[in-house]
Amino acid sequence: MTRQLTILATGLALVIGPHAAPAQQATKVQYRTSNYVNVPPDKVPAFLEFNRNVVKKLMQERINSGETLESWALLALMYRGSPALDYNYISTTVSSGPPPEPNPTVRDQVTKKATGMTYSEYVQKLIGLSTLTGTVLSRVDGLAASSPMKEGNVISVIRWKIEPHRGADYAEYLKMVVPVQTQAVKDGQVLGWAAARVVSPGGTDAPYDAVTSFTHKDLASALQGPGPSAAALFAKVHPGKNYTNYIDQGRAVRRAVRTELFRVVVAVERPSTTTTSSR
Repeated sequence: MTRQLTILATGLALVIGPHAAPAQQATKVQYRTSNYVNVPPDKVPAFLEFNRNVVKKLMQERINSGETLESWALLALMYRGSPALDYNYISTTVSSGPPPEPNPTVRDQVTKKATGMTYSEYVQKLIGLSTLTGTVLSRVDGLAASSPMKEGNVISVIRWKIEPHRGADYAEYLKMVVPVQTQAVKDGQVLGWAAARVVSPGGTDAPYDAVTSFTHKDLASALQGPGPSAAALFAKVHPGKNYTNYIDQGRAVRRAVRTELFRVVVAVERPSTTTTSSR
């Protein structure tokens, strides 16, 4: 129990920090912190109730209090896959700029105000409902969103392994992808899109280096796929450029290691979040 508390507190420390200082610039690179948790079947109802009625209030208060927090969402894994993954929910936050160092005083005040509990009580409640199995920090390289995520939206995720020594080429490839996906959002093909590069954990033994995600209205929309409109969309954004070369470039710089579908359980976002990119 002590070890689990330590791991969970470490994960939460990445996403519960001090009040934000006044912004030095209009746009900052965004970072995503994802906590992967496993919830036993008999505890799922209580876990969902706690997230909808308590965690949501805390995240909204963190946004209201002036933190750099841009959004928070709880995602349910829809298909466990084979072999089965060691998590069934992801609690993910996005901050403007790197996650700040935790400020225990502010953290305790915000937690108490939003939930009526001390920070320790809040953590103990989470521990009683779920087990933290991993935490990943990623840098958002590209983002396009038209509206806030809502309960019931489905997110399709592709995890990529960038080919050795092709990191710079992958970055160049994304410069072509971002405007294509931005146009897809404008045209209503998807509700949102994001690309992120894993900051930690990393290394050659890391299972994946990058992630792209698409937000859809529902499962039916997620299962439609890009279809024949993908080439037309590319031509609309990059007139005169070769679509086949674009596809081949993507295949050359990274390979898919896993695809997943998640359902949005609950989400909170800062109003009028500015689209940001590190590129």
